[in-house]
Amino acid sequence: MLEPVIPPQPNPATTTLPPTWWAAALTTQERRPGGARPAWVDFAEAALSRESADLELSRESSHWRTAFAAVFRPFTDAARAAIAGAAAASPAVDAAAVADGCATRLGHQLAGLAARSLVLELGRARRAGILAGDSAEERFADFVRRTGTPAGLTELLHRYPVLARLAAQASLYAIAAVTELLGRFDADRAALTAFTGPEPGPLVEISGGTGDAHQRGRSVRELRFAGGARVIYKPRPLDLHAAFTGLVEWLNPRVPGLELSTVDVLVRPGYGWLRFVEHRPCADLTEVDRFYRRQGVLLALLHALDGTDVHFENIIAAGDQPVLIDIETLFQPVLPADASDVDPAAELLARSVHRTMLLPQMIVGEHGAVDISGLGGGRAAAPALTRVDWLDAGTDRMRLTRVPGGVGTGVNRPTLGGVDVEPAEHGAALLAGFRAGYDAIAAGAAEFGSLLDRCADAGIRVLVRPTSFYTRLLDETTHPSLLADAAARDDAFGLLHDDSTDDVRRGLVAAELTDLWAGDVPMFTGRPGSTDLWDAEGTQLPGLLAEPPLETVRAKVAGMTTIDRRDQEWLISAALATRPAAETHTGTGVTDPVLPSKSPEPAHLLSAACGIADAIVARAASGGGRVNWVGLELVDEKYWTVLPMGAGLGEGYTGVALFLAQLAELTGIDRYRELAGKALSGLPGLVSALEADPDLAAAAGPGGLLGLGGVAYAAARLSRLLDRPDLLDLSARTVAVMPAPTPETSPRYTTGLAGGLVALRSVATQTGLATATLLADAYAAELAVRSIDPDLADPGFAHGAAGVDWALAGYPRETATLPPAKTATGHGWCSGLAGQVLAYSGDPAVLGLDEQVAALAGQDPLRDLSLCHGETGITDVLGFLAEAGHEGAAAAVATRTGQLLTAVEQDGARCGTPDGVASPGLLTGLAGIGYGLLRLGFGRRVPSALLLQPPTR
Repeated sequence: MLEPVIPPQPNPATTTLPPTWWAAALTTQERRPGGARPAWVDFAEAALSRESADLELSRESSHWRTAFAAVFRPFTDAARAAIAGAAAASPAVDAAAVADGCATRLGHQLAGLAARSLVLELGRARRAGILAGDSAEERFADFVRRTGTPAGLTELLHRYPVLARLAAQASLYAIAAVTELLGRFDADRAALTAFTGPEPGPLVEISGGTGDAHQRGRSVRELRFAGGARVIYKPRPLDLHAAFTGLVEWLNPRVPGLELSTVDVLVRPGYGWLRFVEHRPCADLTEVDRFYRRQGVLLALLHALDGTDVHFENIIAAGDQPVLIDIETLFQPVLPADASDVDPAAELLARSVHRTMLLPQMIVGEHGAVDISGLGGGRAAAPALTRVDWLDAGTDRMRLTRVPGGVGTGVNRPTLGGVDVEPAEHGAALLAGFRAGYDAIAAGAAEFGSLLDRCADAGIRVLVRPTSFYTRLLDETTHPSLLADAAARDDAFGLLHDDSTDDVRRGLVAAELTDLWAGDVPMFTGRPGSTDLWDAEGTQLPGLLAEPPLETVRAKVAGMTTIDRRDQEWLISAALATRPAAETHTGTGVTDPVLPSKSPEPAHLLSAACGIADAIVARAASGGGRVNWVGLELVDEKYWTVLPMGAGLGEGYTGVALFLAQLAELTGIDRYRELAGKALSGLPGLVSALEADPDLAAAAGPGGLLGLGGVAYAAARLSRLLDRPDLLDLSARTVAVMPAPTPETSPRYTTGLAGGLVALRSVATQTGLATATLLADAYAAELAVRSIDPDLADPGFAHGAAGVDWALAGYPRETATLPPAKTATGHGWCSGLAGQVLAYSGDPAVLGLDEQVAALAGQDPLRDLSLCHGETGITDVLGFLAEAGHEGAAAAVATRTGQLLTAVEQDGARCGTPDGVASPGLLTGLAGIGYGLLRLGFGRRVPSALLLQPPTR
């Protein structure tokens, strides 16, 4: 291992650095004999030798970033001088104004790079008692003045030579990028009057990068002129913009009334200019509907072209026109996934409309969820993610903290009367536009394909990893412990190797490291007609893609059919359904009028269940011997998202497999049995991963429906249904990785100890597994001594006290959880009256069982048919009580079952998802409705999945 370089110490009273002070800032690859002295060293030393007046902090510089920027005044002054010199060559530029603005932005950038180190040094100075001033603010100012002297800055950069490198590189790249821009502006000035008007006045500002920095500090810039005109500069080839405009022009006459606009572009070799697009409100609802119809057509075009990254910053709502301003990620190849976990549902999603990022996509963070899509993002929302911030900023007690943060705002959504328009309210217009655009492309596939040839050599950006991964890595590696020796920062960048599970990404790590050391977000480019990639320095990386992206797009266009379009329309509807507020677990309103009750004969119920199963089969994604589904999943039990199904019983593929396998046992239909078996193909790999990573197993939790307890239960049940002894072994292995109980473990039935306890008891009954019994007893012991838990404020079964009390029935209790409340939320199983009736049915005196059953039976049928909080769950509870001998339940269950059957046959199996969008899962989806029909038709032959019952012998 390479030993760190320890530079000789300078005299703190001088501004002279030792000759080899910079050696510790070299990466492990750069520390080779005979290496050239880097250019950044010369810049840093020259900047430190500049004469400058004493640093005086104004009231405006009390903000920590402005104050820390002042420390680097020798760097920003050097950059200002260089940029002013370049700008002075053009009479159309206000050189002083442009240079001042660029220097200010550079200073803020350098302050961000140095903040953690400066705060560490600030703390040291405070503890040493060397700071002058009567207040914390005065002592902070004194620290900035001390550090901003030539001697102070020299000492700082000698202590942190990697920081010196980053600051000097950023300065050099800023100078080069702005100088390059100015030269191009001067050359193109006459042509740009088409965007700015003939007399825009002098150029007065080059805004900070409106995107991430790539290719040595280059980024998209906004140019502002004295007369108010603005124009956008892009330092990358814009040939694809021109080709995209041609495709829109082809599509416009083929969709009546479309007239979709594109941004005007001036294409130049290696760069180009865009007309500035103003955000404008809509005049009326007709314009709003036109906007969303056009956005639907745009979605169809982006889907056909394998476009992605159309988030809220890349589209502008200009009246009734959605204007796409960044299209560099068309023809986006799908890079290999982890070879150990090939999920056909994930692959389906990666090739669908979902990958465009135009549709709503909820990013769930530590503090909530936020939509970042081009359709629904861009508006201020409750902070969902975590960001770095500073406590007591601007004082000598300044220190780092992490706080909830948002993702910024945009101008991507239309407004009407000053109010943002909710896209979910205009789903019909969006779907109509998508359908029209999709059908037009499919009908003209041959002609459309010939137009694609014009794109073959256009430059595209290839996204290797999420940009947020890179930006987080760049930010976290400014920690002072990584800025004294580049070898330590190299080790931190080793995360790239850990995150590379395929040959393509492993082959790109060296180029990524080069970009990260330059302070850039790594960037790779390609061409639609080639399998080669190019790194940020222009080095060609041959043959990395499996096929040219252009051929992938051709194949997609050739395969655009009515069936595929309907699949995409489901994804659009599902994505729009994630837009409403967080889930409340209350069933949707009653049917109107109340449906008549059909005779609930078992054969009739079985036929209806087969119809539901056939719908599930039709939506299955298959590949590599595995089957899975894309569904609407409730993340953190609050936020709906469109995802490939995981393994959980309640919302995952084990629950779907359980329904299909149970149906196969009752009908003898092999296709259900075969599909159930293939759905479990991913389970062995998951269990192996859990065995290798106890933290992952702990994060999955022990829950009965949304945790490992449910997985162990499903594997045991399916072993018998499918005659698969290997699944018994998987059940035992899952039990072995279930986390030990702690006081911090959730007590809930769905996610925590209560559900894990019931699942383990069921597994022990089915398999005789002694370890399941022992762990169940440990879970019961932990639950039994719990004081009243705030996590159980919900009185319901799935998330609250009723489920815990049900799980602990028969165990000795030291404390109760919560007394059963009579103010349940709705009538459903999860949080409502049905769950409470079920939980306390063994002790009628607790609740007044007869009255509560009567109330439950008298409730009008719900439109929501799900097990979780819908009609199937309510009817299932009545059936359970009828089996136990309750006369009132027995009298009601036949009527309710007949009404449920009528609803399924008349209106379809409406799920417990937003807007009732069909989804495969057991708790809120089709599998649960189908399984409930089997329970109601065949009684004890079909154990309750909600109660994790074992089969009867």
